[in-house]
Amino acid sequence: MKNFFFLILFVSSSIGYSQIVRENELQKKIEDGANLMALGKYDSAQMLFQYVLQNMEKLPSEMAYFFGRNSFHLGKYKQSINWLNKYIQLKGTKGMYYEPAIQYLQYAEDEYLRIQRSQAEQFEEDLESAEYDCGGLEKMLCPVCHGSGVVVQAGIFDEVYKTCPYSLGEGYLSCEEYNLFMRGDLEPKLKN
Repeated sequence: MKNFFFLILFVSSSIGYSQIVRENELQKKIEDGANLMALGKYDSAQMLFQYVLQNMEKLPSEMAYFFGRNSFHLGKYKQSINWLNKYIQLKGTKGMYYEPAIQYLQYAEDEYLRIQRSQAEQFEEDLESAEYDCGGLEKMLCPVCHGSGVVVQAGIFDEVYKTCPYSLGEGYLSCEEYNLFMRGDLEPKLKN
């Protein structure tokens, strides 16, 4: 029985020791990643940080800062915003990296918004210059009345039916008119 007790004690202490060694190894990878990031080797730092994320059971809060800052340098602005916010939530104003976290958070948010605005402008340009393929058809269903020729509006007591101002009750637009409508350039044929 005594030998069994010592065997259990030995196995549990071995497991505990190997966990400590493993945690120290992962903590060293975080430090190495931070050093690589400081040297501008962001891709190498990213590989170390991702290894730690996948293998460490409980991440230290500074990992959120390092990963968020490195993500900014890699142009992953949304990811950067998420991780830097997480660091600030965890550590608050007392965190060792609070000031640079706020600074990089602002940088990431500015870049993210700039990209969003640029994409929206590009989308508008594409939409304005787009030529819709009518598939060889001479006429397309009117997008306002959906082919019915009438537009239904809510009145005081009941619904009011009016002739579609774009299709003049026909329910269809020519391919040219359809393209003008889709670009926002088609004026209603009927003024209400």
